Amino acid sequence: MKTILIILDGISENKINLLNNKSPLEYAFTPTLDLIKSQGFHCKTKFHHSKKSANSLNCISKIIGLKGKNIPKHRSYLESLAYDIPVNDDEWVLRCNLISMKENKLHSFNSIGMTKNEKKCLSKTIHIPEGLKYYHLNDYKNLLIIKSKRNFNHLSGFYPHENIGENLTQYINKVHAIDTLKDFMENNKKHINGIDYMYLPWGPSKPFDIPTFHSLHNKSAFSVSHTELVKGLFKKMNIKSVQLNNSTGDIDTDLVEKTNAVINNYDKYDVTITHINGTDEVSHRKNLTGKINFIKKIDKEVLKPIYQSIGKNVKIIILSDHQTSSLTGEHEPGFVDLICNKKNINKNNLFKE
Repeated sequence: MKTILIILDGISENKINLLNNKSPLEYAFTPTLDLIKSQGFHCKTKFHHSKKSANSLNCISKIIGLKGKNIPKHRSYLESLAYDIPVNDDEWVLRCNLISMKENKLHSFNSIGMTKNEKKCLSKTIHIPEGLKYYHLNDYKNLLIIKSKRNFNHLSGFYPHENIGENLTQYINKVHAIDTLKDFMENNKKHINGIDYMYLPWGPSKPFDIPTFHSLHNKSAFSVSHTELVKGLFKKMNIKSVQLNNSTGDIDTDLVEKTNAVINNYDKYDVTITHINGTDEVSHRKNLTGKINFIKKIDKEVLKPIYQSIGKNVKIIILSDHQTSSLTGEHEPGFVDLICNKKNINKNNLFKE
């Protein structure tokens, strides 16, 4: 039986008093999801290793079958793959967020207060020191590539989205220990509409290899995703993907386009994986109402048409990779939802019959 895996990034979170002690997923109007749960399987589980952070890279890697040393440590190289940006073996690639600061504390990891177009325009005016390559991906996301024999692992373990409100002085000093990065950061600070913005490098990575999806499961796979991390991870695992024209990785994405891509391609592959990132982004912005409304939209524009058109003939798995709290805006290590339209599901290997 063919499998459709729908990853709703960060959709799960703890119950909220304001929602009559329900989670946003429980509170939202989701008739199709409720029907799937009533006819199939629903449980709570975790997809991150106890010694690893509850982030998308760790959780999605485990979901698709990667284990132990094969789980990538950082996303930067995968994001470069998503955009076909070349990285040589003697180079380091770092994610670089455009962030906002208040009194040396991280105000936002995604440059709140600026539009996507303003961020794109700003990226065309920045100072790029010699020896550094800069790439604007989209929104607040950028990549830096630097050729160096130096080890950049002293910058590992820091994630901007997990440090909102924290004093960044100590981490920034670590970045400034590399002269090229210090030059880049110091000469690209901006003060716009009363808010201080700066570019913050993090998550150093070098090229690496991981097993293919077929070598792990002996199945063919197809992906429908936009988010750089997920797209790059699937590309590295030789999972074929579709070109999306109206996807944004946020709540303004074209869900119908993704749904049609799933329905039009699922019968050509053993496994079809679609990833929807808006539930995570809206949670990071602490927009509870926005999250509930987007969940309702997913049920109507994704789950309903997929279930009604092909649900009887395929196994549909719907899950959250990790919790993202719409109250704190941060990832949480708690249990997440795993839902399937069939009762026979192996929680330890979702693709095993």
